[in-house]
Amino acid sequence: MHKIIKDMSNDEYHSSDAISSSDVKAVITKSVWHWHNAVHTETSAMALGTAVHDICLEGGMNTMRGPSRRGTNAWKEAEEAAISTGAKLLPEKEYDKANDIAEALLQDEVCAKQLDKKGSLKEHSLFAECKHTGLQLRCRPDCYDPKLGVMSDIKTTVDASPKGFNRQCYLYRYDVQACFYKYVAELCGWKVNYFAFLAVENTAPYAAHMHNMSLEAFERAEVDMIYALEKIAEAKAKNEYATHWPRFSMIHPPAWMETE
Repeated sequence: MHKIIKDMSNDEYHSSDAISSSDVKAVITKSVWHWHNAVHTETSAMALGTAVHDICLEGGMNTMRGPSRRGTNAWKEAEEAAISTGAKLLPEKEYDKANDIAEALLQDEVCAKQLDKKGSLKEHSLFAECKHTGLQLRCRPDCYDPKLGVMSDIKTTVDASPKGFNRQCYLYRYDVQACFYKYVAELCGWKVNYFAFLAVENTAPYAAHMHNMSLEAFERAEVDMIYALEKIAEAKAKNEYATHWPRFSMIHPPAWMETE
């Protein structure tokens, strides 16, 4: 069984118990214990990224420009107004920065073309059952072009250059995220021929660039994705959530020190 929901709120989507790409990445980069006991808090970088997404995909309808400082009476009043409409309030400098970043992304001809495609489906919530493990999975792609089968995801990053973003991709396992999104989407009946990351730098002058996942990248990421899903399914079945680290570890000099 699968579901595709067009207008699900962010809060409702994130309250679901279905496994997300973030869960899978946590198991790969850390452990089942870290995934199961994760405490989700929003950092300023995450808030900035959310605002950029909103401005690019929804015209900024879910983000409000607040006063310059938090904690003031003016801030409290603006916060009440934001809460009443379900919007996210940002201090004016942070909002202006998010707007500048979004504008830079939309000024990149290649990235803008992906976001402006007529008929593209934006921020649809997808739910499906994993055919390998029976786990309930979820994903929320930023943009999907059903005509060409192109899925794209916006990333704010420290380095959007070809080499720099490639390093970021494997540091944060964006490759596994792309593979997971493709997997869930195809379980829901969507055909994904290409997956593109629309990367934009989070410091001025906010360079932007599109990065496409190669077939080899998908194949390698799929191995790790299935491994993580199987570990999660096993942990749920046994109700055992451990790091599986050894009882203790030895500290040895790093390779670069040995060469010196």
